[in-house]
Amino acid sequence: MKRIILTGFLGVALVLSGFNANASRVTSSGNNSTSRITVESEPDLLEIIYHIADKKGMKVISDINVAGGDLYGKLDAGTIADSMQQYIRQYHAQYGRHRSFWGWYLNHELNPVKTSDKAQSAFWQQVWKAAVDACHEVKPGSQVTISPFFLLDKQQFRGFEYLQPAEYEQWWAEALKAAGIDILMLQDSGAEHLGFFTMEERRAFFQAFKNACSKAGSQFWLNVETGEVAAKDWKEALEMEKTHQRKWVFTPIDRLKQKLNLAAEYGEGIVNWGYFPLMNPIKEEGPWPSGEVDGQPISFAGQQKAYHDYKTYYQQTRRSKNTPHIRGTLWMLRENYKGWSKAKLTAAITRQIDAQKAAGFDLLWITNTPQHVSWLKHP
Repeated sequence: MKRIILTGFLGVALVLSGFNANASRVTSSGNNSTSRITVESEPDLLEIIYHIADKKGMKVISDINVAGGDLYGKLDAGTIADSMQQYIRQYHAQYGRHRSFWGWYLNHELNPVKTSDKAQSAFWQQVWKAAVDACHEVKPGSQVTISPFFLLDKQQFRGFEYLQPAEYEQWWAEALKAAGIDILMLQDSGAEHLGFFTMEERRAFFQAFKNACSKAGSQFWLNVETGEVAAKDWKEALEMEKTHQRKWVFTPIDRLKQKLNLAAEYGEGIVNWGYFPLMNPIKEEGPWPSGEVDGQPISFAGQQKAYHDYKTYYQQTRRSKNTPHIRGTLWMLRENYKGWSKAKLTAAITRQIDAQKAAGFDLLWITNTPQHVSWLKHP
């Protein structure tokens, strides 16, 4: 999954302090209950998404934090845990009444951590456990998810330490069990997203993460990516990265079928990164990413073809119980809708959700949600 860190250390600190400050203003009524906030100045994007999902029988997973894995060593675990718990309570108070309110996403993509790194391991376990406990407290039965990656660069060409699958298994078994995370959605293409990686190279990592989930009592899903870098080997891939000219393409449908079948061998469910920005069939701007990756524009014609290819596959196989399908895609909410009326925004979101549902999706996996909650946008 393409990692995009939206805020640096200062931005993270401001967002987290905003959680605390605004939550205290909201709950200053003299009791521990949290009340909904009504803001009239502009449409509430999240309310619109949940409302439409209710009507269409879909489930929504929303993220909790926009800082990615860039927190360790910059803020202490207790501060982050307290802030996240307050945010979770307020978010649920605002949107938790919706039938479609199904899950949460721990938006922390970490470079792999060694089992010998006890300090960092303890940090993430404390942060995640605090978040998971709060999620389960406000919404019993809600599902807390996370979507980590692994590295396939054995030669360490890119400067990152290569870890054996067994190392991932041990670290994640301990982390999942300590935190109580419900679902791990493993990114299937490694951090490098290279098109020449084979199905066989992935198997040992899939098995390691599946074993970790089994030991911890968590569900194991796959995040099957539909975007990849079209490099024929490491030499070409490294040159592309050096010159900032990585060629991103939609994963060819026959190869994508292989990836889906492999995911189905190991996982209980399948989600996706790559619909945005490589498969979005809707051209007008809305609260979703534009058609570009790493600064490379993706043609609208290419997006339409990719969507058509996958939708055709889904329609031809949807009645087969043994054919794997994507349940939902990562949707990073942008602010491209500034100045839109509620009616216009609702129509755009409805059209987008209809397109996803037509491709067989029943989950809306939304991220960047802290940038859209009303009490932080309108203190």
